[in-house]
Amino acid sequence: MSVFAGLLIGVAGLVYLRVGGLAGAVLFAFGLLCVVMCGAQLYTGKSGFLPYKQIPRLLLMLAGNAVGCLLAACIAYYCGSDALHANLDTILAARLNASWHGLIVTSAGTGMIMTLAVYGARRKHYWPLLFGVPVFIMCGLPHCVADAFYYAAALLFGKFSVAMLWAWLWAIVGNYIGCNIPRWLMADEFEG
Repeated sequence: MSVFAGLLIGVAGLVYLRVGGLAGAVLFAFGLLCVVMCGAQLYTGKSGFLPYKQIPRLLLMLAGNAVGCLLAACIAYYCGSDALHANLDTILAARLNASWHGLIVTSAGTGMIMTLAVYGARRKHYWPLLFGVPVFIMCGLPHCVADAFYYAAALLFGKFSVAMLWAWLWAIVGNYIGCNIPRWLMADEFEG
């Protein structure tokens, strides 16, 4: 189910790369809606809810997400377009030009948004799922699983750089921190 979650987020990333802008960000939400609907195992969907001692499980989940993103990148390889390449280049440049601490802070924003979106869905409030994704995309905040798709696509398109692995690591850390902000600040009200 973690590979499936990565595939769903990767396909959502493909839509964003082809369409771009607000429309692409809104359509990207299809990926998260499907992840939640199917009960797929998404790193940022679980990081704020699982007990801390299950970090090894989260890392295994993230590895499965990355495999699913690679599968989606294979699809993207055959769907290439000028818009796809331009949007991918913009995302890659933003990630590679950011400092490590900038990536942690901005990724924490994404993590918080993702946890609140899933928190809402667990309480039968689905609007946060629909609006949360466009919010973090339009703000330019990194999502480590979506970034796994972008980096896998970069690899297939011959645009990969080792620096992407460092950027991905900082996004993973930042997303985890952000995913736990609601749990930390809401305390007993969170009811993970």
